[in-house]
Amino acid sequence: MIRLLYCSQAKPEFNDETLDDILLTSRKNNSATGITGVLVHGGGMFMQVLEGPEQNVLRTYVKILDDKRHTDSRLIQISPIKDRLFDNWTMGIVEAEPLTFEHVAKLRSHRLETLNADAFTQVMREFTGMLVKA
Repeated sequence: MIRLLYCSQAKPEFNDETLDDILLTSRKNNSATGITGVLVHGGGMFMQVLEGPEQNVLRTYVKILDDKRHTDSRLIQISPIKDRLFDNWTMGIVEAEPLTFEHVAKLRSHRLETLNADAFTQVMREFTGMLVKA
């Protein structure tokens, strides 16, 4: 299994109806392919974590890259995992202020380096803790 984290920019015409459509489709498709995760949306940005079987997560990310509702997708991290952080979420959603995205700043700043999987998991645990408190 792997965990994948990326950020992207919502297109200007993005609205609540579009977000609802993304969630409905994601939950249906992710349930069928064994993927879990969370989508954070705010300030015209997306941040998404996908976790599950490697091939399924990578196929899903390729489909996401082709989605015209966002642009400038930037892969921040892919890491092997033993356990899921979002095991009960076929796709959770968090509406966030732009400053919330600072929780992944240290990963983004090191995205061209090899980051230890344990360090990535720790940052994701911190992020998950922030989501639980929200």
